[in-house]
Amino acid sequence: MAHSAARQDKVTLKDVAERAGVSLATASKVMNGRSDVRDSTRQEVAATAEALGYRPRRREVERRRAVMIHFDTLTSPYALQVLEGAEQAARRAEVDIMVSSADGGDGAVPAGPTRAMMADLASRGVEGLIAVTSPIGPKHARWSKDLSLPLIAIDPVTIEPDTRGVVAISATNWEGGSSAVQHLLELGHRRIGIVGGPEDSVPARQRVQGYLSALAQAGIAVDQELIEHGDFGYRAGQDGADRLLALAEPPTAIFAVADTLGVGVMRAARQRGLSVPEDLSVVGFDDTMIAQWTHPQLTAVRQPLFQMGQVAVERLLALSADPGLFAHPFKLETQLVQRESTAPRRA
Repeated sequence: MAHSAARQDKVTLKDVAERAGVSLATASKVMNGRSDVRDSTRQEVAATAEALGYRPRRREVERRRAVMIHFDTLTSPYALQVLEGAEQAARRAEVDIMVSSADGGDGAVPAGPTRAMMADLASRGVEGLIAVTSPIGPKHARWSKDLSLPLIAIDPVTIEPDTRGVVAISATNWEGGSSAVQHLLELGHRRIGIVGGPEDSVPARQRVQGYLSALAQAGIAVDQELIEHGDFGYRAGQDGADRLLALAEPPTAIFAVADTLGVGVMRAARQRGLSVPEDLSVVGFDDTMIAQWTHPQLTAVRQPLFQMGQVAVERLLALSADPGLFAHPFKLETQLVQRESTAPRRA
């Protein structure tokens, strides 16, 4: 018995692979529970290992590849939909996804990645960093290069010039803002207000530019009284709409550059005894899950958040594998989704 046990201890994975008629790499995949092996092969290798009495040696578990995704806050539906897309892409590539947030909360100023965070990730062998709605500047591009840590920015709230090497992934914000206002113009609205989010946010600014462009094309002069700014929070939407609806000549429609702002606008209207959409049409932006939870359901410009998360992970892994790849920005298409919060202007 002692001799037999000694024999079994000497059975190697190579022995199992040879007896099962597979490569050493395939046998290793089976023993590590990898999914990219045919079921018949998996069963054959497992049966052979059992017959030979193979026992994996206690050794350091092979380190899995990982990516980090950093949010300014995890409390928004926007963040959850981006994360869902990123998680699916990571699972498909068999890499782990780590999540961090700046704990900004509703409306807080986003905090960008620090050098200490990036250096820590690089030292741990993480494939790269995805920063969501963060301020990105030349220093981040420099840190990324110095640390050999690829950096992807999804919807950067600010992105300064000379950030070569940082891949920015965003949606067609200008076109989306324009399509929202064109929809309201087609419904007969001429006095259209906007709750435009933070003035220093690149995506928000682009959506406001789309608003201004659509009005100009329709020959409607811009009234600065109809433009409100704040943060992206629900409360900012309510406060902005309160000011717009208190005007001597209030708007008959409001474009909110985020769904959270749109929900705030609808609350402000309701508190004033106005009915949406009979008295006030409202359009949001993002088309997160809350757009369908509101009553009435919110007409919104759909931003492909799930796909943005997917593309970010795929690009990050490609850059990690080949740092020489050209890092060009990605813009994904927006689309207006008409629901119940918009209607023709009352005569």
